[in-house]
Amino acid sequence: MKKTTILLLMAILSVSCKNKNGIHQEQKGDVVKITEEEALNLLHTWTNAYLAGDVNSLNEVLDNSWAYSGSADGKVSDKTTTIEEFSNADYTFHNISYDDLSTHIYGDIAIVRGKESMVIVGSSGEDTTKLRLRFTDVYQKIDGKIRAISTHSSPIID
Repeated sequence: MKKTTILLLMAILSVSCKNKNGIHQEQKGDVVKITEEEALNLLHTWTNAYLAGDVNSLNEVLDNSWAYSGSADGKVSDKTTTIEEFSNADYTFHNISYDDLSTHIYGDIAIVRGKESMVIVGSSGEDTTKLRLRFTDVYQKIDGKIRAISTHSSPIID
């Protein structure tokens, strides 16, 4: 009787440690950790998309749930609105750089904070804007893909 009970418990534990695809995993769950390198690679992919005017890459970087807060009017922008504005912009990004970067990993979530400096040039080539921002990005690794799920920024006024 005791042997049967132990075997039954082992069988239950074995089934509970399999994910929906039948792959055996530790009981801690299906969380696949994101690494600091992966998080910083996403930041640089995002930067390169802006510099190149690459809408397709930007679409891959941003999760469908992504939201941006930090605009002067207090509104929150979503992925669709941001990509539409980016596609129709009458300006280009000429330089984007970062300093004071820090990355914190929480399982499948990475929080990247830092200072961002950018130079934006209007289509005429004469209207140049220089911005400095303090930002916080939140990235998540889902099904092996890392995407931005939230961003907040505040202007740095010298």
